[in-house]
Amino acid sequence: MSSCKWILLGLLVTTIACEKKKEDPAPAAPPAVTTASTKYLYVSSGACYSGGNTTFSATTASNLVFRINASTGAFEGKVADYNALPANAGDSPASVTDYDANNIHVLVENATSGRRVELVPKVGGNRVTLTSNSTVLSAALRKMIKTSDGGFLISKGSIIEKITGQGVRVGAPLIPSALGANCGAANAQMTDMATLNNGNIVFINATAANNRIGLISAAGYSSTANCLLSAPLNAPVATAFPVALSYVSASSQLIVAYAGNSTATSINSIYVYDVDESANTISNPTRLYDASLYPVTYPYLLYGISAMTYDASTKELYVATAISSATTVVNYAIEKFTYDATAKAITRVGSVPFYNYGLDTKCISGMTIGE
Repeated sequence: MSSCKWILLGLLVTTIACEKKKEDPAPAAPPAVTTASTKYLYVSSGACYSGGNTTFSATTASNLVFRINASTGAFEGKVADYNALPANAGDSPASVTDYDANNIHVLVENATSGRRVELVPKVGGNRVTLTSNSTVLSAALRKMIKTSDGGFLISKGSIIEKITGQGVRVGAPLIPSALGANCGAANAQMTDMATLNNGNIVFINATAANNRIGLISAAGYSSTANCLLSAPLNAPVATAFPVALSYVSASSQLIVAYAGNSTATSINSIYVYDVDESANTISNPTRLYDASLYPVTYPYLLYGISAMTYDASTKELYVATAISSATTVVNYAIEKFTYDATAKAITRVGSVPFYNYGLDTKCISGMTIGE
């Protein structure tokens, strides 16, 4: 706005000066508020594999999917209950995979009423079946992971299948059991897998005669040439069954958990390996944990590990473990660690389990991080 002075000369009005009025400064905008999304650990508790330590079955497991706060360990709600409708009798969640901001996928084991993959809202609600293909899901389901192309890898005992994001089978199967070369001629129990930065697939197999790590080309397996390892990569001791793995892509390191019915050296343990994706080598095993050193060296027990997941953004490792070394495992808890890739060391977060055992942790079959 302006304020002007006017002089009247006869009939002539003349402007001789205009002075611009100073305006009050506009109020400062409030500082932008940014709120980080809460991160959750999504957990499936159903029939699981933990190196022969557990006796939980589809009928005695918790058969739940729930989420806990990834920072505090607080229970944040039940996502799906496979003990009640719309579940089928005998349903047991074998694995859980983060999908998008609103959904997870759950791999459901049910040898009688039908195995399937479901899309499940993170806050609970109507579940949608992605696939129930009886050819793809023809054997005991162990683990499911998402691939970079939007599809999924599913381990079913002796075989790894691949499906697209629409549930269509890729390969016949993608990775069969009789691989030969250095990936194992008789893989009967492929318990976990991961994809490397270049798309190649690393897997672990748990059988008494073939406890090992394998590396397969991204395109799958059609001949022994698709086994990329130049030498066999066996467990640290013959009776250590590899049960879970996590790939730390930033440092090209593979973390593998082993389990068995003993506290002898290296049987219930965690090792980390260096991965050279160009040379297709997995080498330099370094021990991160060994139950034989509990409680002198470690004040916490990791025994009969059943699942593991790594949060790359926080460099934290979550491990599902039995609560004792009893012959028959009675329950599981979740421990949380920070991982130092340079020192190759894990440090427990807190002095008690991150999420302690209860009615919802019999037994922990899968974990994944998501919003």
